[in-house]
Amino acid sequence: MNQKGEFILTKNKAEVNGKNYFYEINFIRAIACLCVVMVHVTAGYYYENDKTFDMITQFFNQITRYGTPTFAIISGFLLYNQLINKRFKMHSFLKSRLTKIVIPFVIWSFIYLILKTIYGYYSFPSWNIVEIKEFIYFFSIGKAHYHLYFISVVIQFYIIFILLRYLHSKNSLLILTIAAFFLNYFFIELKFNFGSGVFNNLMNERAFIFRWIFYFLFGGLLVYYWHRIVAWVKKNIRLNLLIVAVVMIAGCFEYKYTGFLTSTRTLNLINLPLLFIALTGVYFALKRFENIRDIFIRIGNFSMGIYLVHPFVLFFLREYDIFKFLYKSTWYLPLLFLFTLAASLLIVKLISILPLGNYVVTVASLPNKNLKTQSANKMHTSFTSN
Repeated sequence: MNQKGEFILTKNKAEVNGKNYFYEINFIRAIACLCVVMVHVTAGYYYENDKTFDMITQFFNQITRYGTPTFAIISGFLLYNQLINKRFKMHSFLKSRLTKIVIPFVIWSFIYLILKTIYGYYSFPSWNIVEIKEFIYFFSIGKAHYHLYFISVVIQFYIIFILLRYLHSKNSLLILTIAAFFLNYFFIELKFNFGSGVFNNLMNERAFIFRWIFYFLFGGLLVYYWHRIVAWVKKNIRLNLLIVAVVMIAGCFEYKYTGFLTSTRTLNLINLPLLFIALTGVYFALKRFENIRDIFIRIGNFSMGIYLVHPFVLFFLREYDIFKFLYKSTWYLPLLFLFTLAASLLIVKLISILPLGNYVVTVASLPNKNLKTQSANKMHTSFTSN
């Protein structure tokens, strides 16, 4: 936006108050969010049926394990997009991450711990130095509830980013990304033994940043090539849809013959870069279905809130016998998934309109509709909230 308040449209972006909105990235973020919800919904079937899957629940649980690494790529992309396009300011960065990530992480960690204490699944530590130290470690790496570990990973990346931001040229970032690939590989494949202290425990935690660092830096590297990637994807939509199908089918064979998969498995270091770019093709393939794309974009705006809230919904669904019938038959899986998503959206929406609700859940704002209409007639316009 210039000094007269006019929108400045460039070849690949629409700037609104100095921010870029990448529609295709937010579309992918919605898919990642839905994948995470599906993983946790189907996990409920596993635990409610003597730790066994049937064919359908196992399929959806395993094939949606791409969601969390996708969030890491998006986080890196958004952060480096600010830095590379010279809109990064340390004070704004620290304030934004504190209010949008750290404070919600702390609040929801206590919400889940209090909830589990009420229902007899957890007890807060005594006021002795040993238990307090253990609690601080337990809390900081996101063990308050099963999904919060990834918020801890994101916070760790932000800390590292404060130093890495000085190495943001294309060549520097390329070298860092390649190095991160091998670092990530070794931390996934190896188990470290440095005794029994906190350092040894942290190095072997799933929540340790070096098990995820490649995805963040790969997202940053994409910023330099995104215009060319989008141009290529638009010309090769069918190929990208085929890549999505191949990755999904390969994932089926992988869990069928190698056993239970997690989001930190080694092959994701290859799968995620391919899948992330190919999913951009899905966005453009839905060009004629604007209403469907809008639904995904809105879900993408609520993705952070949904991520924090949906285990809260699932906790009560599994806690009370009145809902247990939902876990007795796979036929109820679509209903359970949609109910969890809808209830989470409603809770996030209600919290967001409360005073100081933005400190509890983060909700991205939609871009100006007039800007979207103007841009769509001239070029592809990108979307996301930084």
